[in-house]
Amino acid sequence: MITNNLIKRYQALKHRKYRREYNQFLIEGKRIIHEAIKHNAAIHTLLYTESFKKNNQDFIDDLIAKGCRLECIPEQQINKISVTKTPSGIIAVCTLSETVQLNFTTDRWLYLDHISDPGNLGTLLRTAAWFQLNNIALTPDSLDPYNPKVVRAGMGAHFHLAIHSNMDINIFIENNYYIVGADHRGELLTQSLVIPERWVLVLGGEAHGLSGPVNKKLDRTLAIPKSGAGESLNVSAAGAILMHQLSRK
Repeated sequence: MITNNLIKRYQALKHRKYRREYNQFLIEGKRIIHEAIKHNAAIHTLLYTESFKKNNQDFIDDLIAKGCRLECIPEQQINKISVTKTPSGIIAVCTLSETVQLNFTTDRWLYLDHISDPGNLGTLLRTAAWFQLNNIALTPDSLDPYNPKVVRAGMGAHFHLAIHSNMDINIFIENNYYIVGADHRGELLTQSLVIPERWVLVLGGEAHGLSGPVNKKLDRTLAIPKSGAGESLNVSAAGAILMHQLSRK
């Protein structure tokens, strides 16, 4: 049975402090929950409304068959937990993975420098998963990758990635990676680009780009050629282009 105290606890998972304290985070919506179960994510509890069950009986039956712990709760309660304006009617409380060991045997990393917009961060994680950049590092003070809006924008990418917060870029230098940054003043990206096999792609925050301390550590900066109009590319759009190009090398 879901008590009012549990509802308050699940509400608190909207905040980073309590996600770390309780070692849990929220995912919301049928599609992302299906992805989580498909990849054996550690789901603690599934909360759903009667109206969701009415329209998704087969899905609920499948969750029951898989041994998931389910609780049907009133819409008023699920609305309190949800971070969306129009809740889908199903939310999963997931256990945060224990700290994943750093893997410096892999040749490719994505390093995110003070990304603060949840939509951009989630999209970058989703794109990284698409291009098999499965190791992600974030600078100290970056947005929490388990922020509900980031998780929503990631569309299940979190369950494919090893995500490391509070990472200093120097650790990649110590492990002999070639550090490539994105900057509009950099060398124009071309099809003939040649870089070493072991590389880290660094993307800067939306407002200020690469931070000074990180910028000083780069081996190379790349810019995406413009053939049309516009002042600049959104960091998630630029990141997608660079991940595609570098992943082909």
